[in-house]
Amino acid sequence: MEPELKRKLLLRKFSSIEYMEECQSYLRKALDVLDEALAYFEQHYSQDDWKNWHPSEWPTTWRDRAQNNLENLYVSLKQGIQQYQSGDPDRLRGTCNGLTALSKDMDGMGEKWWSYVPSEYEEKFIKNRREAVQRASNIRRTIGGYWKTPESVLKETVTGPVDEQDLLRFLDPGEQP
Repeated sequence: MEPELKRKLLLRKFSSIEYMEECQSYLRKALDVLDEALAYFEQHYSQDDWKNWHPSEWPTTWRDRAQNNLENLYVSLKQGIQQYQSGDPDRLRGTCNGLTALSKDMDGMGEKWWSYVPSEYEEKFIKNRREAVQRASNIRRTIGGYWKTPESVLKETVTGPVDEQDLLRFLDPGEQP
């Protein structure tokens, strides 16, 4: 695919409601698996097992901080998409920025409790959160005009993998590939 057409189609995709809803869906999946992992931990371990850990390692820290922050971002993302559809991109742009910056807030949180739950919980959480963050980053750069150069959107190291066949869905009627 010619780079100029690919760039145009990527920008259409990253500013589409469908792509924004994908971001929202991945965030919901991350939240759901985090809730399942915390519930598993709470069912199998008592406070006697973990209260002597450093407070940053406590599962309640994840419930109080990470889960709460992600839930607030989810609600804000949902509202941001609605406002974007009405012509106001500000909330969506801000929420996407918050989602991409959330990992910095989580840096101080320990992960010891994850080693007490089946590994698939953490794997699914990381995968879904990563997918949501990647989409949020692409959305923020696109609707905010934050791409460093016009060619930046073509770098899969920045945008994530691109399926060129799928991009053809974003051709306008009568437009040729």
